[in-house]
Order: sequence, then structure tokens, then C-alpha cells
Amino acid sequence: MKKITALTSLIVLSVFVFFTNTTQAEFVAGKNYVVLDKPVETQTGDQVEVRELFWYFCPHCFSVHPMLEEWMQTMDSSAQLVLQPAVFPGWEYGSTFYYVLEELGELDRLHSALFNAIHIQKLNLKTQQDFVTWLALNGVDEAKANKVWESFPVKVAVNKAKASTYKYRITGVPAFIVNGKYMVNATSAGSEERIFEVIDYLIQKETQ
Repeated sequence: MKKITALTSLIVLSVFVFFTNTTQAEFVAGKNYVVLDKPVETQTGDQVEVRELFWYFCPHCFSVHPMLEEWMQTMDSSAQLVLQPAVFPGWEYGSTFYYVLEELGELDRLHSALFNAIHIQKLNLKTQQDFVTWLALNGVDEAKANKVWESFPVKVAVNKAKASTYKYRITGVPAFIVNGKYMVNATSAGSEERIFEVIDYLIQKETQ
């Protein structure tokens, strides 16, 4: 009986080691995530920066957004999420939406609502006036919103986001940059759902 028990324990241990090694080996540089040629400086101090590059009008960003919110509930305490609108040619107005919300202090309240307005309600938010009208319907003072839209801090933030987008060498969104070193998207991860498995793996890698 002792021999059988010992043999069983050995088999269980071997299976555990096999699956552990297999899981670790699943995520491979160049296959499941991209190593950036030149690391980009992070803004989160000792915490691992997880930066999402997105665009409000991107249907894939909208699809990933609830998964991101769910993942944030279990995000490792060693990591910190940073949002950044990507700015490719013609995408400036979408990034302006984000920085206006941030400047108004309305980002937490209206970030998800803006995704819903565009992709579920199908609102045509293509201009400053469209966006400001939407803000007013959501309880934001219209005059204040217009002033913030035209403000120097918002213009600077949009220009910085534009320059930063190219630093990460991305070709589309959503894309996640982990600690300024690794890029993960649905293509590299294998699916939208698996993005966050790869991110967790990279967070662990960076904290070892």
C-alpha cells in the first residue's frame, strides 16, 4: 500500500510539473507577445505598468472593454493600469474625447458610457459639438466642456499621445504594453479573452 501511495504521489507530482511547465511554455516571445525593440519609459514607479492603447470608435476596443473591467477586479497589486488613446492619422478627435473627460474629472463616470454611446446607441459623435452635446445630456456644463476642449492642456495631451503611439510600434488597437517592454493584442495572444492571461504572465515575469 505504501508503495502504491508513493507511486501515485510521484505520478501526481509529475503531472503537476508537466502541466506547470506546459502552461509557462505557452507564452513565448515573438509568438504570444512582442518584445519591443526599444523599451519605453513607464509612469508607474515600482509597479508594473499595463498600458492600454485604444480608440473609442474601434469595435474591438469596445468588445475588449468589459473583459478589461473584469480583469481589473483581479489585477495583481504589483501592476497598475494606464489608459491611453492611440492617435493615428484622423484619430485625433477620439483622443480629444478622452482628455476632455479627464480634464473635466468625468473619466470614471463616462468612459464606459462613451463606448456604449458610440457602439450600442450608435450616436454620431464626429465633431466637438456632437461630443459636447452628449456631455450636456450627461450632466456636464456645456460652456465648461467647450472651454476644456479648446484648452492648452488637452491639446498638449493629444500631441503627446500621438508621439507616444508611434513609440510602441503598434499597427492597430486594442494593444496592451506591459512595463514598456512587451506588446500584447488579440492576434498575438490567440483571442481577445486570452490577452489577459498573457498580461498576467508578463506581470509575473516582471516581478520575479
